[in-house]
Amino acid sequence: MANYLSISDILVTNEKVPCKFLHDLPKMGFLDPSAADDDLKAGTNVEIPLWLAESLYTRRPPLVGVDLPKIYKETYREILNADACTVDMHKLGQHFYELGCYIAKHDIKGEVATTLVNTFRQRFRMILSASVSTDSISSFQPLSASERDRTAAAVITEAALSGWLKRGDCPITTANMVANHRKRKRAEMEML
Repeated sequence: MANYLSISDILVTNEKVPCKFLHDLPKMGFLDPSAADDDLKAGTNVEIPLWLAESLYTRRPPLVGVDLPKIYKETYREILNADACTVDMHKLGQHFYELGCYIAKHDIKGEVATTLVNTFRQRFRMILSASVSTDSISSFQPLSASERDRTAAAVITEAALSGWLKRGDCPITTANMVANHRKRKRAEMEML
């Protein structure tokens, strides 16, 4: 899932997630800004970047347990499932969907993945209708980074399609290969 050279993936994996350390870690007290000791004790809750949490989680035995960030917890999931179109995704998290894909594997119940899909479905309809109509996309709640990219692509595609349809100088015709194939099929049917 990780893309080593992707700037957006680097930004996503740099987001901080809450973690609980499962073992004592000597000389790692600097990870906890409130720690007075050089060592990090088991049971300490700290927010660390996702890339570090993933590497500590995948070790055997795991050194941390990754908790869900607040934007993926029950309260926010209820809001998003009720009406995702009214939520300011830019304020909630610029990389909401991408971070959610990483976090979904730490959700035992699988509710984060379901919420991501439902949220995208609701907001996609809104974005698509705004990009093909005269409505301004700015009249909607601010979008996440991936939604802005998809909206810009939809607007460009719609403009290109409209321009092509208005030109009218290039009517759609049957390809020669298809026409020849039909003639060959007809000839074969007549022989039988």
